[in-house]
Amino acid sequence: MPVVTVVAPPHPATRALLAAVADTLADTLGLADGDVIATSVASGEYVASGDGSNPDRSAGAWPVVTIHGSDRGAEAMTAARDAAARAVAEWGRTHAIAIEGVWCEWLLPHPS
Repeated sequence: MPVVTVVAPPHPATRALLAAVADTLADTLGLADGDVIATSVASGEYVASGDGSNPDRSAGAWPVVTIHGSDRGAEAMTAARDAAARAVAEWGRTHAIAIEGVWCEWLLPHPS
């Protein structure tokens, strides 16, 4: 069961973002309803290096999506990461959020 953490700006439609990411991952990986869990962490402002002293410049939003899950093979994990990034970008367009990019990674469990 993949568990997904989405770090993004606070927004009233965060639940829709989480649902889009969870549903997209489930579809991409061929999983059933309830097999992907998504949670959010609200981020603060985004500042690019060198922009900290210039309040008129903005780095835009860079949501971070971290998928925690077992090894499903490189092809499936790449497809899932790409699908999650697209879901976040689409959510941003739908809600008029300027998203500069989406950072998405798949973390495997540490061996015990």
